[in-house]
Amino acid sequence: MNILYFSWKMKSRGFDFNTCRGVMEYEYYDEYEDKFKTFKGKAWISKEGKPCISFWDIDSDHPRTAVNYSVGKA
Repeated sequence: MNILYFSWKMKSRGFDFNTCRGVMEYEYYDEYEDKFKTFKGKAWISKEGKPCISFWDIDSDHPRTAVNYSVGKA
């Protein structure tokens, strides 16, 4: 597992700065569908021209999206 640090200002939380550990690909069990699935993150540019990335937060165990982010190796 290639763990990375993702950092960004969280607009939804009053512009608090957040850093968390995550991965770009993660296999997880979907209890609603009773099967394993693979999450695959991606990076893109928003319509407003801002860099965005989706990744799996390994500490909270769910996907996140960061805008105007930075990434570093763990």
